[in-house]
Amino acid sequence: MSLSVFTPHEILTRLAKPNLETINHYALAPDDILVVCGGFEDRAIGVLQNAVATQTPFQVLLIRYEPHLTANKVQEIHDTCARAKVAVQEAVYNLQSPAGFGDTLARILSECRGKIFLDVSGMSRLLIVQAIVALSARPSSFIDCFITYAQAKYYAPSQHDAETALARSEKDQTYGILFLSSGVFEVTVISELSSVAIAGEQTRLVSFPSLDEHHLIALRSELQPSRFSFIEGIPPNSDNYWRQKIIAKLNHLDQIRDAERYVASTLHYQDTLEHLLDIYSRHALLERLMIAPTGSKMQTVAVGIFRSIVHDVQIVYPTSRGFCDTANYTQGVGQFQILPLGAFSALEIAHDER
Repeated sequence: MSLSVFTPHEILTRLAKPNLETINHYALAPDDILVVCGGFEDRAIGVLQNAVATQTPFQVLLIRYEPHLTANKVQEIHDTCARAKVAVQEAVYNLQSPAGFGDTLARILSECRGKIFLDVSGMSRLLIVQAIVALSARPSSFIDCFITYAQAKYYAPSQHDAETALARSEKDQTYGILFLSSGVFEVTVISELSSVAIAGEQTRLVSFPSLDEHHLIALRSELQPSRFSFIEGIPPNSDNYWRQKIIAKLNHLDQIRDAERYVASTLHYQDTLEHLLDIYSRHALLERLMIAPTGSKMQTVAVGIFRSIVHDVQIVYPTSRGFCDTANYTQGVGQFQILPLGAFSALEIAHDER
């Protein structure tokens, strides 16, 4: 018998990843906590409304965004909880000063005696990563922790609107395409998601090209990476496959020399997680990896899981200056999903006997 010691990356690679499961109803017990975020998309309250219609009481932790947007559904969440006689506790998340929120969240959730359901449907990408890393830092790690997620019924823009805007930008270099956000406030780097890197080594930016082309522009300008790995999203609905091609053109991916390009489902997080593991295994020894979680919500869940296990990567995020018309975002509430995170707690065991 020999004792083999594996790195966290190697253990995560070998682990059988749990599946994202489609469900009809969420059932929570009185000691359970549902963590929701008061965003402005319809699906921000979808999981909560489903849960209170199935069973109450349970507890709700409402993450309230600052600066406040009138379109945010904070009041709807309070009203829904009041009608269902569900207790609500609030925590404030400053989008422009997010450092330290992971510690705040971990402290609040340390009092939970039941299960923790983290609803990422209304969360910003950076918050998703911070929240998942905070859960992993608990003494019991991911045990009794679940990701909940509501898909949208409609994802803007339409193919016609996207192609029209792209054609106009190609003819008029002064025309800026602003589908979702109105620019980048700053590229955010917070200490809780930082890594130590040797000065002078090569840097690789791992990012998820999106309809916000200014995200990649800001990342390239401020971080000055020497290498690139792009993970391009493939929507689960074939009617939206056109988005990958449009996003690639919008971000001029073909013009970025020697860039690695991967494709991954925007829904099934395992695709993204496997790509992150592959990128890490091939490049982390000689390059500093910076990951910008600018993809879909479930792709960002993969980034959060990866960063909670593999600590020597840097999370960077292009924080938006503001948002365009909220009608440009998703509409409606579609299928519900749940992802049990307990299997990832096994990664605390860093060796295997053979």
